[in-house]
Amino acid sequence: MELNLKISTPIGIALDTATTQVDFEAIDGFFTLLPRHADMVSALKSGILSYKVGDKKSYVACHNGVLVKKGSDVSVSTKLAILGSDLKELQQKIAIDFKAMEQERKEVNLAMAKLELGLAKGILSLKQDGGAHGNL
Repeated sequence: MELNLKISTPIGIALDTATTQVDFEAIDGFFTLLPRHADMVSALKSGILSYKVGDKKSYVACHNGVLVKKGSDVSVSTKLAILGSDLKELQQKIAIDFKAMEQERKEVNLAMAKLELGLAKGILSLKQDGGAHGNL
């Protein structure tokens, strides 16, 4: 028996393959799924999900998400999925990609802070002008 593993991200299907085993970390611990295991739903932690095709183990770095096992179907929905067959290479790629994502997040936060400051100054200016010329 096999499992049908499908990993989806907001931009599309990252992986759709048959496998004999799925290992992952959820918010409540580490799990291994085999074809005859009970159905389940689990919230994933950011980390490495692994799966076996024959004797070969492959890896997917997932940025949070939800895993659903129903029958032989295992569906994962995650913000980001990075595939790799070598764990060391995948860890290096994650470090680079996540560092870039963190930098982008900081830039977005800075832009939002500037917008909020501009909005607050604009409201304060309107209140000051409104007080001199009557009620708003």
